[in-house]
Amino acid sequence: MARTRRRSTRPGLALDLTPMVDVVFLLIIFFMVSTTFITLESGLPVELPDARTAQAQADDLPTVTIDRDGQVYVAGTPVSEAQLVAVLQPLVDASPAGVVVLRADSQVPHGQTVRVMDLIRQSGASRIAIATGG
Repeated sequence: MARTRRRSTRPGLALDLTPMVDVVFLLIIFFMVSTTFITLESGLPVELPDARTAQAQADDLPTVTIDRDGQVYVAGTPVSEAQLVAVLQPLVDASPAGVVVLRADSQVPHGQTVRVMDLIRQSGASRIAIATGG
């Protein structure tokens, strides 16, 4: 007497991946929203001098950066000192406070920093906020 095997009518085990895909998409969205985006000014390699009495300034102010090599940047774009007033003037006019943030590397000679500050004043800025590292 031959024995016949009967197939089980029970369905096979299946793994539903839909909840896992949902969790992965939620994680991607979470990390995209919570990531701090680097602005051009803060992305430039500048070692700011430390100060104990530093005060926070608004992020939307026009920013002039002087890197370690003495290159001047306005809003992340390199400019020469001769072009600084012409490039900065429309930004100062659009800024309601008339404040320009100066980010100068701690290794930049004092004379160049003072020259750039003078050019910032010539562009119409009423105040210059000097960015510090601490």
